Amino acid sequence: MRMNLSREWLAKRAEHEENAEVSCGAFNLQVLGAEHESKLVSQVVEESPRPAFGRLINLWRRKARLRMDELAEKARIDIGELVAIERDMHYTPEPRTVHQLAKTFGLSIERMLQLSGNATVRDLTLDQEAVRFAARSESVETLTKDEQLALEEFVKFLNEK
Repeated sequence: MRMNLSREWLAKRAEHEENAEVSCGAFNLQVLGAEHESKLVSQVVEESPRPAFGRLINLWRRKARLRMDELAEKARIDIGELVAIERDMHYTPEPRTVHQLAKTFGLSIERMLQLSGNATVRDLTLDQEAVRFAARSESVETLTKDEQLALEEFVKFLNEK
């Protein structure tokens, strides 16, 4: 089935659904044109708390005393993607990977999808808490008491309904 979507229709839908969560599909930004593309892309980049996602996975994995390969096997995800998640703050993991990690750690799938950049963040407190979490956690071999506290507070927030 082929859909013919006009530039006007796409622009109208993009403005109408600016803050809506999209579960599948995507806009063809080339059809919309550069003026709409830059606006949409900048909104996604500004709203994404993605840097906290990799940090959360790293700390949670270390708290569980798992090596990367062990977590990848336990969560049934690709080891290369796990490495990218933990080391590249601009990396957006596959939704299935996020789902598997959330399930493995017992975290909210919806919030983890938002945190990873796979879903639009509607809750501004998630963005604020993600930035606060990322700022409070520092890279060390074992978790400090502050990192442990920061991790537990953030996980509690993620699991709130």
